[in-house]
Amino acid sequence: MKIDLVDGLLQTSITINYKGQALTIDKLVIDTGASHTLLSADAVADIGVYFETGDEIVSAFGIGGEESCFRKEFDAVMLGDFQIENFKLDVGALHEKLEINGLLGLDLLMAANVVLDLNKLVMYSAKK
Repeated sequence: MKIDLVDGLLQTSITINYKGQALTIDKLVIDTGASHTLLSADAVADIGVYFETGDEIVSAFGIGGEESCFRKEFDAVMLGDFQIENFKLDVGALHEKLEINGLLGLDLLMAANVVLDLNKLVMYSAKK
C-alpha cells in the first residue's frame, strides 16, 4: 500500500465499514507515537458516525493539549489488503489548520502487523 510524504508527514488511507456503508478516508497521518487511531468526526459524519449514548468517551493527548473523543466500533476496517472486523476507533475533532482526516495509530498498525518501508514509501501487513 502506497504511503505519501506530504509536508514532512507520512500519509495513507483506510476504508471503514459502518452499518453497511463503506467510506475511504484519505489524508491519515501515520503516527507511531499515537496509541490509538483517531478519525475526524467531520470525515465520518457522512456515513452516520456520531456520538451516541453508551459510546465510550476517551481523552486524546498531544502537542495541542487534551481533546475528548468517543470510541466507536466499526464493522470492518481495511488497511490495504488487511481487514479486521469489529474494531474500535476513536472519533473526534481535529484542528482545522492540520488539513488531515486523522491519525493512524499503533492500535491499528499493530493489529495489522504493518511493516513500513520508508525507502520505497510503502507499507504492508506481515500477517499471513
